[in-house]
Amino acid sequence: MAETIRQELPDTPLRLALTMPGILHVEKSPSQIDAANALDSFQVNALGPLLLMKHLSQFMPTKSSPAFSVSDDNSEELLKLPSHAVYAMMAARVGSISDNNSGGWYSYRASKASAFQIVKTFDLYLRSRCGERALTVALHPGTVKTDFTKEFWKGREMLEPADSAERLLKVLVEMEPGVKGGRGRCWDWKGEEVVP
Repeated sequence: MAETIRQELPDTPLRLALTMPGILHVEKSPSQIDAANALDSFQVNALGPLLLMKHLSQFMPTKSSPAFSVSDDNSEELLKLPSHAVYAMMAARVGSISDNNSGGWYSYRASKASAFQIVKTFDLYLRSRCGERALTVALHPGTVKTDFTKEFWKGREMLEPADSAERLLKVLVEMEPGVKGGRGRCWDWKGEEVVP
């Protein structure tokens, strides 16, 4: 993937990158933890984002890169991209240690908790290499009505995939690169911070 990007777009930095892996093996009690399933959770939910970050980080704009252009006309654009790059990783509210009130889902929670640390660490790297030209955030999409959440549909308020995606994009493009702008943290589909 990285080699294809380098060949086809040699002088084009990433402007908006979204890495969204996710897999869930339900474990309601410790006795249900299976080593192979737990390893699968960490490979998809933690190692996958790390490797994507490794290969995509080289395409982020540097401090000396020119700003991306921002449309100034009054057209009815659905999405006005910011003048800086945004690198986003999919997290989950259940990966928040401080928000964990129900337990269970051991390997999923632990592997998704890693997204909070990966984003914070990568953002510190981007601050030094890219300054305010790039930032990274984690995203929580809400409970989205997909095959992934099928067994939890009853009795829950669900978001449609397109609605969640639209709201997450709005959160992303409104992120500011300054320290108080939200970088290096996790945000949900409503624009509210999900604390680690």
